[in-house]
Amino acid sequence: MRVLIVEDDPLFAEILEVFLEDKGCSTILADHIQAAKDQLQVSPFDFILLDNHLPDGDGINFVPFIRELPYKVPVMMITAEDNQIVMSEAFEKGADDFLIKPISVDLLWQKIQRCRALYDKETELIQKTTRLEKLINQQEQEEHLARYVYEHVAASLIAEEECVGTYIQSSSAFNGDVFISDTAPNGNRFVILADATGHGLAAAISILPLVATIRAMIRKGLSLAHIVHEANKKLYLELPDDKFVALIGVEINFHKQHLQLFNAGMPDVLSLRTDKSLEHYQSKSMALGILEPENFDPGIITLDTGPIRNLFFFSDGLIEQPNPLGDPFGMDRLIDILTRYDSKEPLVSRVVNEFTVFNELGELLDDLSLCDLQVEALMDKHLYDNTKKALAHTSGQITATIEIEGGMIASADIVGCLDSIMRSVDMVGDLRQKAFTVFAELISNGLDHGILNLDSKLKNDFAGFAEYIELKEERLANIPDSEKLSMKLAFSPETGEIDFSIIDSGDGFDMNKEKDVGDDALSGRGLDLINKLCKNVEVIAPGNQTKVNLKRDY
Repeated sequence: MRVLIVEDDPLFAEILEVFLEDKGCSTILADHIQAAKDQLQVSPFDFILLDNHLPDGDGINFVPFIRELPYKVPVMMITAEDNQIVMSEAFEKGADDFLIKPISVDLLWQKIQRCRALYDKETELIQKTTRLEKLINQQEQEEHLARYVYEHVAASLIAEEECVGTYIQSSSAFNGDVFISDTAPNGNRFVILADATGHGLAAAISILPLVATIRAMIRKGLSLAHIVHEANKKLYLELPDDKFVALIGVEINFHKQHLQLFNAGMPDVLSLRTDKSLEHYQSKSMALGILEPENFDPGIITLDTGPIRNLFFFSDGLIEQPNPLGDPFGMDRLIDILTRYDSKEPLVSRVVNEFTVFNELGELLDDLSLCDLQVEALMDKHLYDNTKKALAHTSGQITATIEIEGGMIASADIVGCLDSIMRSVDMVGDLRQKAFTVFAELISNGLDHGILNLDSKLKNDFAGFAEYIELKEERLANIPDSEKLSMKLAFSPETGEIDFSIIDSGDGFDMNKEKDVGDDALSGRGLDLINKLCKNVEVIAPGNQTKVNLKRDY
């Protein structure tokens, strides 16, 4: 310990010096205030012993100077005055302790040790507090950035909200539930609710990587089956073993007037029917990210949209939330609300209002998400919008020819390129959507069965679907330069017709051999759809060239 002794009595100063050095201290003597100031400005001290009456002033008036130093040092005043007023003033000005001469050096040492120990603890506490504040500030900045990124992504997920009622409430600063609502280029409408394990930042981090993947696949026109397979594969590879994502996915096909429903680890999806009955659709698949891709079996079901008025689904944070008495909201309570629903207010508002009364504004134990997919209203809106758009007419014609060879076949977004051409000429929505569906199926057929020689029978069950995707990826990476896809598109806005032809360099494929394919099959349905959407379909022998004609519906 380095001690500054400010004392003008040489004998007493020497006694203090000898005693403290015997205790292992290093001492410096100053016999007046200015000398003490000079020493303090040269180097720091661990302790100061200060006499009150000094040649150039009172030590009590020197204390404020010490307190202005850039570091804290204990000050003990030693004086012959037994004056309580002086003692009180010394403490007010910042002295830490007071001894009256004559002193006991043993008592002096005890006081020095105690006072220094208190200072050391205070300094340590200040340092810890400073570090903690720095960490908290850093954490707040990181959370602010994470929250900004999350909210920016989450806010853009629902591109179209009409006929899709949603409600989402987080149990913490971050939400592990997300909605995705978007329309594919073929006109199919996707509505997806995903719920990551747990809640808070960890859940949000688990869910966000999935969002970009799903949106990109929707905008490429991929099917719900393909999307959930890829989503499961991504999560299986990227998430820890104890993390997974439950998910409900709906794909509405306006042309076929049906919807596909996928439920993986979520509560029952509830269908409010036009006859006022209520249907349950239980989870048929494991949550995403648990099973290896080759073992993943998405139980997708196909439903006719005609009898469905509303499709209501939600995260388990709704039915598992307890009220102050500990009773869960429960599925039975929700079913009672839906059974009594009279359409006088939005369905989501009705459920949220009753949930709020039940919960008595209590803290949520898990993230809460609700979705009311108004199927009947969506189907009516689609029919109305297409009727309006069909009134548009433009003169002229556009013809485009595209030929792609070798490895470019795998890397090029061929369907996206054709869709860009259709967008550039402001093609009427319904015709463009039908054309996208037809182009995607024909290009997929020419690529998969013509150039890549893949067997569509692999897709007849969900286990084979994963193998089909893996084989496709492997063969796409090794396409010979000799392989070729040639396409020609001609569009006349005046007649509302599209002529499209495609030739692949494969051995040929008989499109007409796929007959009477059921809705539950995973392959063959697109071929039947082409015949329904097109005015004319011609397959030219040996089956590697197809010509179609599409016409706008009036």
